[in-house]
Amino acid sequence: MKTLQVCVLIMFFACALLAQDQPPLHYSIVGDSSCATKPCYTETMSDLAVQKMLLGLAAGPRPISDVEAALKSSAVPVNALLQLKLIRREGDRYFLNFPLFTAADVKRIRESSEVYADSLARAMLTHRQEIEAALQRYDLPSVDRKAVAYFVLGCASFDWDGLNLTEAKGYRKTSEDRPDGKYVPDAEETNSLSLERVYWGSHNSEYDGITMTSFGDHFSKRYTLPDLFWRLPGRIEKTDYPDELRPAIESMLDASLKQTGVFVSRMLVSLREGEKTLPELAQAAKMRAEDAETLVRMLAALEFVSVHNDRYQVAIPVFTERDEAMVRQLLSIGNKVMDQWLAVNYTKMKGELRDLSFTRSGVPFEDGFTMIWHYIFGIANRHLVEAGLFADPYAPSRKYKGSIPVVSEISFP
Repeated sequence: MKTLQVCVLIMFFACALLAQDQPPLHYSIVGDSSCATKPCYTETMSDLAVQKMLLGLAAGPRPISDVEAALKSSAVPVNALLQLKLIRREGDRYFLNFPLFTAADVKRIRESSEVYADSLARAMLTHRQEIEAALQRYDLPSVDRKAVAYFVLGCASFDWDGLNLTEAKGYRKTSEDRPDGKYVPDAEETNSLSLERVYWGSHNSEYDGITMTSFGDHFSKRYTLPDLFWRLPGRIEKTDYPDELRPAIESMLDASLKQTGVFVSRMLVSLREGEKTLPELAQAAKMRAEDAETLVRMLAALEFVSVHNDRYQVAIPVFTERDEAMVRQLLSIGNKVMDQWLAVNYTKMKGELRDLSFTRSGVPFEDGFTMIWHYIFGIANRHLVEAGLFADPYAPSRKYKGSIPVVSEISFP
C-alpha cells in the first residue's frame, strides 16, 4: 500500500519564547518545500519581526519605508519576502500576498462554518439509510460500525477525498512555484478559539504496506498510534546524553519503533479475520511469542484489542481487501454529497467571506480555501457525531479521547 500523502496541512509551530515575546503566528504549507534552497519559507516565517510585519500588512498595505523599518531588527531582507511571494509591491506600497488569517478572520470563518457545516452534515444524513446498510457488511462484532463510518466518511471522504475534489474543481489552489519548492503557504494569528471536537486532523504512518492512522481534533493530546511512536524519540532531548550521542540514539530508537509498528500492524490486520491466541498473533507478526506478549499488552492498554478467555479481539476499525467494496461504496456516497453541496454553496461562501484580510489584499479566495474547508468538514464531523451516525471520540467509555485510531492495508485516495 502506498504511503498516504494526505495530511496536507504540515504545521510548523513557532514555539520558542524570545525575550518573553510569543510568536503571533503559526504557519503551514500545502505542497512541498525544502530549505536546501534559499530563501526558505519555514526559516523566513520563524523570524518574529517578519511575523509581526506580515500581521501588520493584514490590516492593509503599508508604505515601503514602514515595512523596511519593521524589518530593521530582522536578518530577513525584504527581497526574500518578495521572492517567496509573501508580499508584493505596487507603486510605493507593499501588500500582503498570501493567505494570512487574523484572529478576527478565524472568528468570522468559524461562525460562517457552523452554518455551512450543519448544511453539509444534513446533506450527508439524507443518505443515512444507504450508509448504514453498507456498514452492515463490516462483520466484526467487536468493532463499532459507527467508528468505521467516522473514519471512512469523516476522514477518507471529507478530508482526503474532499481535498482532492476541491483541488480538481478549482475551488482551492494547491501549487505555485517558489524558490524553495512548489506550494501554497498560509498563516494564522494565534487566537483563543478552541479546536475541541473540530475533527479534521489525520496522522498517518506506513509500516510494511499497512497504514496506521489516528483521526481527530487538534485539541486533545493523542495517546494512540502512530502518535506515540512519533513522540518517543523526542524524549532524548530531555536526557543528559552528550550532544554527539543523541543523533545515534534517536536513530536507533526510531528504527526500533518502526519495526514495532510493523509487528503491531501485522497483528491487527490478522485480527480482521477473527479472534486469535497469543501464539497465533506472534505467528502473524513473525516474531517470538514472548516478545509478542509485550506488544499485545501495549495494544490492550491503548484499547486497540480486548482479551476474552485467552483469545484477543480487535477493538478498532481494521480494513483489508475484504472491505474494499464497502469502502468504495461509502466513498462514492461521500464524493456525491460533497460534489453536489459544493456546487450549491461554494460561490455563496466565497461571497460571504470576500472581506477576509487576505482577500481584501487582492489574494484569491481559492488560495485560502484549504483552511476554510478544514473548518467546514471538521465541524460537519462534529454534527455527524452528535447525530449518531459517527462514533464519538469523546464518549465516556473511551479512555483516550479526541481521536479514533484505524489500521488499513487497502489504499485510500
